[in-house]
Order: sequence, then C-alpha cells, then structure tokens
Amino acid sequence: MLDYKDVKCPVCGVPFKEGDDIVVCPECGAPYHRECYQKEGKCIFDDLHEKGQEWQPPAPPKAPVSAEIKDQECPVCGTLNAHSALFCNRCGASLTGTPGPQTGRSVHGAPPFNPVPGAGRGYAASFSFDPMGGVSPADVLDAGVTFGDASKLVKQNTGYYMPVFRYIKQTGRNKFNFSAFLFSGAWMLFRKQYKWGAVVTALVSLLYLGYFFTSLFVSTPIMLDLMTRAGVDINGAGAITNDQLLVISQLLGEDPMNELLVFLPFLFLALMLIVMFVVGFRGNRMYMKHCIETVRMVRANEGDGDPNMTLSAKGGVNPAVAVCIGVCWFMISNFIPLLL
Repeated sequence: MLDYKDVKCPVCGVPFKEGDDIVVCPECGAPYHRECYQKEGKCIFDDLHEKGQEWQPPAPPKAPVSAEIKDQECPVCGTLNAHSALFCNRCGASLTGTPGPQTGRSVHGAPPFNPVPGAGRGYAASFSFDPMGGVSPADVLDAGVTFGDASKLVKQNTGYYMPVFRYIKQTGRNKFNFSAFLFSGAWMLFRKQYKWGAVVTALVSLLYLGYFFTSLFVSTPIMLDLMTRAGVDINGAGAITNDQLLVISQLLGEDPMNELLVFLPFLFLALMLIVMFVVGFRGNRMYMKHCIETVRMVRANEGDGDPNMTLSAKGGVNPAVAVCIGVCWFMISNFIPLLL
C-alpha cells in the first residue's frame, strides 16, 4: 500500500495523517477520506478515467533558489550563487563550464557553442554584453594571477581593462589611456593607485604652480618693461604695431637671460604636458602591475580571511578622492589668481 501521509485529500484538501480511514478509487487509484468519498459518491477524477490514466501524487514543492546554499563562486565577478544555479545571477557568466547565455563562450575552455536563436525558454539571444570583454577569467595574466582575479580588483569597466591587459601581456606594447592622460594623478587615485597617484598629483600641481608664479612674477614684468621701452601704451586700447613688435624682439635678443625668463612659464607647461603623456601611455601597464601585485599580496595572506572578499574590498574605484582632487584643482586654478 502506498504511503499517503501528507498527501492532501482531493475533496477536503486536508493532508492524510497516520491512522486516517482512507479509501482508494479502484479505477485511477486516487485516495480519499472515507467520509469525503461517501459524500461525493464517486471519484472526482473523471478525466483520468476517460483517458485510462492513473492518479499520481503531486510532486513535492521545489525549494526556492534563495533557500539553497550559496556555494558556487562566479569565476568572473566573484558573486556567490545558489548550489543549483547554472549562470551567475549578477553578471550572467556560466557556472558550469558551458557557454554563458550572453556570449556562447566557455568559461573553462570548452569549444564555442552557437545556440539556435530562440531555442530554449528564457534564452536571452539578444543579450550580448560580456563583462570580461571576451577574455576568459581562467586565463593566466601573470604567475599565480588569473584574469578573473584581476577583474575582482578592477570591477568597474572590466570590459575595457581585461582586453587591454591581455594585449599588453601578448604584445608587450602599451595602449594609450585618454582618461589617464587627461586626469593623470586623479585617475590613478580614482583607481586606488594611491602611491603613484599622490606622486603624479603633487608633481602636476607643482608644475602648474611653477607656471603660474613664473608667469605672474617673472615673465609678465619683463614683457611689460620691454613693451614700455618699445613705446607701447600699456594702459591704452590700441594694438601693438609691427614695428613695436620688432623692437621688443630686438630688446629681448640683446639679453639672453631675459629671453629665458620670458619663456620659463612655457617650460613648466611643457613639463606638465610631458607628465600627462607619460601617464597616458604608461597608465594601463601601471594599473595592470598594481592589480598583479595586489592579488599576490592578498593570496600570500590567505590566513587573514577570504581572499576573494579581500580582493573585492580592495578593488573598484574611489570616486570621493577623485572629486576631492577636482575641487582642489578648481580652487588652485581659480581662487589663487583672485587672491593675488
């Protein structure tokens, strides 16, 4: 006899308990409380009788995914997913080594898979974003460091930095980073490269202050003196004539020291531009080296806690420090001239 315990009576909906008086339909095998069956006077599953099918007990309710143990770590973003999950619920990467629903790429090196469009319910055929930019997280970036490890540090914009890191590793050449060029030290601080970010920020700030003060206190007084000697009305609104420009050039050429001092502010500007170009050309390589060294340091101290959690905490960006640098730069470039 089948065990009907906890199966609900189809008439009253009350689960059967041990010791209940149960009767079974002789045609389909559906169980009832004897009183319920007598009340109905027949089996209520006429459709099963017509088809000649047997009654089957309902399947037990499936435990929700949220109640499962989350022990599957995503190889791309590091998120812990439910034990039965096939894809990461955050970035969509495959958790089984089979192609993910967004790219058809195998995480663990399996052959490419090209699904039939629309095949399978819930298949997001039009969703093509790959957070790794086509780079496998299992590929080795450097000794003891994978691209998956580096992506946990980069976090934001991994679709740009992972292919760039792979390009640098494969070719040995740099790729120009316009954000690093335009913002230099602020970009480094934003990317949590605090040591070099502080150095570059201080250097650029000093060069700018050098340009400002040499222009204000050295170059400008010399030019005003030369213009006065050339007969230019400094307080007037008239334009400088070609003859006056020729006289100024001749006076400037007679004293090489004055000539050097007049162009001294432009030297500071040129040095500042050189620093910005160096950071633009070297920024990606420096950031890759920073990620590799940080991963190795965290892996070497695995006894201090979960290394993945540590990498996640150390990774990402720091918008607050970048905003602070921007405010300071605005104050330096706008308020200092007003004070002087």
